[in-house]
Amino acid sequence: MAAMPARLQLDLVLITLLFALPVWHALTHEESCQRENLLTYQVGVGRTDGEGIERTWSGVNPISWATKDMAPGGRHDAIENKLDHHNFEKNINLGTTLPHKLIIAIDERDRQLKRDWQKKINDWRRDHTKPNPYEQENKGRDGKQSEGAIRQELRREEMEEAAAGAGAGGSKLHGSSITLFLVTGLQLEESQRVIRREARGRVLLAGDHQARLQEMRISFFSKLAGFHRLQAVYMVAAVAAVQAEEDARDPDMPPPKAEDIKLYLPSGLTRAQQQTGCRKGLAAMEARLREGQCSDALKQLRGRLHTKKHLLLFHEGSGAVGQRSSTCAQTLIERVDAAAAKYRCAREALIALRGAAACEGYRELKASGIELNEEREVDVAARQRLGNVGSKTRRRGPAISSKKKTFSWIWAGGGGPGDDEEALHKLVRVEWSKVKARKERWEEEVELLHEEMKRVLRFLRWRALWWETWRGMRNTGVSRELAAGLQAYAARQASLHRDIARKFKAAWETSAAMAVRVAIREDNLLQQGMEVFGEITAVTEPGGSGDGE
Repeated sequence: MAAMPARLQLDLVLITLLFALPVWHALTHEESCQRENLLTYQVGVGRTDGEGIERTWSGVNPISWATKDMAPGGRHDAIENKLDHHNFEKNINLGTTLPHKLIIAIDERDRQLKRDWQKKINDWRRDHTKPNPYEQENKGRDGKQSEGAIRQELRREEMEEAAAGAGAGGSKLHGSSITLFLVTGLQLEESQRVIRREARGRVLLAGDHQARLQEMRISFFSKLAGFHRLQAVYMVAAVAAVQAEEDARDPDMPPPKAEDIKLYLPSGLTRAQQQTGCRKGLAAMEARLREGQCSDALKQLRGRLHTKKHLLLFHEGSGAVGQRSSTCAQTLIERVDAAAAKYRCAREALIALRGAAACEGYRELKASGIELNEEREVDVAARQRLGNVGSKTRRRGPAISSKKKTFSWIWAGGGGPGDDEEALHKLVRVEWSKVKARKERWEEEVELLHEEMKRVLRFLRWRALWWETWRGMRNTGVSRELAAGLQAYAARQASLHRDIARKFKAAWETSAAMAVRVAIREDNLLQQGMEVFGEITAVTEPGGSGDGE
């Protein structure tokens, strides 16, 4: 840096480096990481996708195979020549690629719009510790907690009651708290779901699998006995329901399997039984735990869907096949199904305890709703066209579907906003922030393309003069023939750069694309560069062009 001219030296202390994710590579990152680092939300980058370096492979891959049997030195030269040619072609094609990009950018810039959450966006830009306006808050309508946090809260409340003497009549009986009793019931319920998944769809079970399934059922029954002892203390109505079910069972029929036994938690009883046959407050405690289960299940579901997407992208890119890959995919699908089953069970119990009206924030989870939140920006087609301008081969990226995709409610927040007006307002604010960011990026893209086209002309003017300067220098210490050749080469390069600039100027001035000419008139940036370049086009080439010198 110190060796460079003063006008080119930069004070690195005053420079802030921004890091961002390339557009297509960002899809494999977590959603929070995408929101924080996506190029769409970075100021000043225009519609850069960050994938330009990847496009080189389409031209390099064929020659890499063609040269693999060459000696290292020869192969290096061949690949180097290919890359030099690639760069030369890219520079030569700027006359057509830049106006095409400008047409796309102006077209998209004019599609975007405005409203009153600007302060939130400005605050976040100044301080990234403030709430990110591009990210939907993952808290539910009342700040939903996890099941573990609710357990701790219930235990603390029981201890406070016991300390105050209010729980002396039954807060803790037989060495077990009410919270532990409910948690044991929920764990037994989870064990039943696991056993059900293990046995589902298997007509003939292998010996080791059959033994493992039998062990799981035996373990369940051993825990069930202890649960029933506590149930007799806290839930008299449940004991009566269990006895009635046993009396009604046909004695000639085999006993129910572990996964089919009804546990009779408060949610499994009628409203009257909950009030008269359960310890006071037991149903409300289960409802709080069920709400935590719903929140946890949705979080697990979202995380496993993201993992599923990453696995699919990895398999697609690597061509992974075989038993191990199939097993990983099947395991992941089973985990997604498990999270969905847990949510559905917890939601049904919550509705039984509180009523459907009080649980509208937790919607019914249908199979069609279990899908990834693959956010497809409305301008993705234009962005891909922008990236593909000048490419000989099509850039392979995520397919663009023309079908409008429904936004699954599971991504709307911690537990789904339901019809809550405030949550809806937040959703609209987030979507508006994204629209505004896209509008600003397209405006920046137009400005950047204006500047890039102006600088292309200025560079060509400077480069032609640079070669003219070399042509006029006296070559000492070389033969007359070599000096003549060097002068001829310099004259040819100067003429080449003048011709390129002349063609660019003519193409941009007479382009059939009205958008280019309108853009030139709008801010006069390009026109300024073209007028400055008029000086070089008026220069006549020195006679002899090097052939006879």
